[in-house]
Amino acid sequence: FALAGSTTDASSLLAGITISAAAGGPVLGALLDRTGRPGRLLATALLLYAAGLGMILLGLGRMPFTVTILIAVLTGLLGPALSGGWTAQLPRVVLGDHLPRANTLDAMTFSVACLAGPALAGGAAEALGAPTAVVGSAGLIALALPAAWMLPARPGRARVARTTSVISDLAAGMRVIVGRQALARATLTSVVSCIAQGMLTACIPLLGERVLGGADRGAMLLSCAAISA
Repeated sequence: FALAGSTTDASSLLAGITISAAAGGPVLGALLDRTGRPGRLLATALLLYAAGLGMILLGLGRMPFTVTILIAVLTGLLGPALSGGWTAQLPRVVLGDHLPRANTLDAMTFSVACLAGPALAGGAAEALGAPTAVVGSAGLIALALPAAWMLPARPGRARVARTTSVISDLAAGMRVIVGRQALARATLTSVVSCIAQGMLTACIPLLGERVLGGADRGAMLLSCAAISA
């Protein structure tokens, strides 16, 4: 709110960058599966996401809001590079019997980060101001660039060029999900949960204005939710 100037604009920005991530996830996953150097693609996505945050910060109040919303939507498409894009690389860097433990550690650390992130963002925004919090977020994303860039390439025989299109790969993935009831139920549960989380995030500025006396304090609601979880 401190940057957007109104609760409606702030909610629209949050909705744009959150909802578009749902569409970007399958596409980014398909592209990561097709490339011989997924780490390079992942690093590029992270760099563009951090740059998108910077453009949103610089654009507010300087560019038409519709342009800023478009930047937020395009940035959100790369959001899965912050989470699932990393998890998908585990089978290539952790082999054999160590993979189950690596998956467990990945889930644990990701959950901790998801809980600590909102609290950190809310505290930084309240103490240092929203612009500083956004810059800090982009900086933390940039710290992951070297690790992503240095991920190993696929083995030679796994780098054979695919004859199918990205759309065909996406359709094949959907058929697998629909054809397995347990997987379909788990996917549906995750989708519904993510939609609910996105709706809450978009409503944070409005809740902050009505409950805490200021839309800019809405970030503190995220902090409270993270601490209680």
